[in-house]
Amino acid sequence: MTRFTLLLLKKNDTGARQFHFGSFVLFLILFIVTTACAGLGYLFYDQNKKMISQQQVILEQETMHADLQRRIDMFDGREARIEFLEDYVEELKQNAYTSEITLKKHMALMESSILRISRLHDSMCGILSISCVIEGSDQMQPTKEVDWLHNMQKDFDLMDKALKKFALNRKSFEEQAVTIEELQAQLKQMEQNLAEHVEYIEVNQSTIDRLNRKISKATGISLNRKSSKLKSSKSSKGRGGPSLMDYFTLENNEELKQPGMLRKRLYQETESLDLGVSSLEKLSLAIDKNYLNWRQTPSLIPIRSRLLSDRYGKRRDPFTRKWEFHGGLDFIARNGTPVLAPADGIVRLAKRHYGFGKMVELQHGRGFYPGQKKTVRYRTRYAHLSKILVKRRQRINRGDVIGLVGSTGRSTGPHLHYEILINNRRSDPMLTISRFNSEKRLYVR
Repeated sequence: MTRFTLLLLKKNDTGARQFHFGSFVLFLILFIVTTACAGLGYLFYDQNKKMISQQQVILEQETMHADLQRRIDMFDGREARIEFLEDYVEELKQNAYTSEITLKKHMALMESSILRISRLHDSMCGILSISCVIEGSDQMQPTKEVDWLHNMQKDFDLMDKALKKFALNRKSFEEQAVTIEELQAQLKQMEQNLAEHVEYIEVNQSTIDRLNRKISKATGISLNRKSSKLKSSKSSKGRGGPSLMDYFTLENNEELKQPGMLRKRLYQETESLDLGVSSLEKLSLAIDKNYLNWRQTPSLIPIRSRLLSDRYGKRRDPFTRKWEFHGGLDFIARNGTPVLAPADGIVRLAKRHYGFGKMVELQHGRGFYPGQKKTVRYRTRYAHLSKILVKRRQRINRGDVIGLVGSTGRSTGPHLHYEILINNRRSDPMLTISRFNSEKRLYVR
C-alpha cells in the first residue's frame, strides 16, 4: 500500500527548500482554516446584524422625531414648545453619546478580529507555502475595506483548494495509520521475544562463566578461545621448537544488521549456549569425579615470564659449545622473580644440587597425561634459584611461591630451568604448557 506525502518546494536565493507534510499536519491545517472561515463569516454576520440594528435605531429616532413634531404642533403655547424642544434635544444628545460609545466598542472589536484573521492568514500562507494576494506587511486601510476583504476571500479560496487536494487522500492516510498500528504491534511482539531470548542467553552465559571458574579452579586451565603459538625471532641466538597442539578456536562474526538475520543468529546462539552448558556440565561432573588427579596435573606455567632462552632437546652448551641434550625449558626472568607451583604436591628436594644450584623438586602424584584419559606420575624441578622458600616434605598447593629466580649453579645469568618428569622420565614441558595454557604464547629468544 502506498503512503501519501505532500512535498512543497519554495524557491529562494540559496536554492529550493522542501517541505514535507504528513496526514496529521494536513488535517490540523484543514481544521484551522475551517475554523477561521467560520469565525470570519460569523464576524461579518455580526457586523451586518449590528448595522441593521443601527438602522432600526435611526428609523425609530426618525419616527420619534415625527411623533414629537406632531406633539409640538399640538402645543399652542410658545413656552411649552420651547421646553419640549429642550427636553428633546437633551434626549438626542444622550442617545448620540450612547451610540458613539457603542460604535467605538464595535470598531475596537472589529480591529481585534481583523488582526487575528490577518495573523491566521499569514500563518496559513507560510504553512501551505502558497503565494497569497495579501502579504504580511499589508494592512487594511479605512478607505479600502472592501478591496482588502475581497483579497482576503481570494486567499482563503486558494487555501481551500489546497486543503481539498489533501482531503482526497484521507482514506489512504487512514489505511496507512491502521498499517502502522499493526506494524507497531508486531514490533512490540518482536521486542518482547528478543528480550526473552536475551534473558535466556544471559542466564546460560552466567552458567557457563560459573562452570568455567569452577573448572579453572580445579584444573588450573583457563578456558579461553585463543590458541597459543611458539614464535621464534630471526636473532642469531634463536632456536626452533616442536609444533604445538591445536586448540579449539572460534571466529568472530560480523554484526548482523537485518532483523531476520538477527533473530536467526539469536536462535543459533541459544542452541550454541545450550550445547556449551551441556558440555561444561558434563566436563564439570567428570572433573568432580577426578578432582584429585586434576589438582595433581602440572597445568600452570611456573613463572610469569613468556621468554625462553633454551627449549627441550639438543642444544649447544653455553660453556663448552658442544651439542648436548637439554632436559627442560629455560625461562628468562629477572633475579628475584617468584616461581610458582604448577600443581598440588609435596616437596621432594629443596637444596643446592651440583650444576642445578639451588633447586626444588616437587612430587605431584598421579595426574592426567596431555590429550589423553590415562593418568601418569608427575614430578617437576626448578633449578638455579636465588632463594628457596619451601622445605622438604612440605605440602604445596597450585600457585604457591616455592622460590625466587636466580643464577646459582652452572648458569650464565638469571633464569629458571624447568623440568617435568613423567613416570620418572624427563619429558618436554611444552606438552603440558601448550595443552593446558593454549591462550598464552611463549617466545624463543
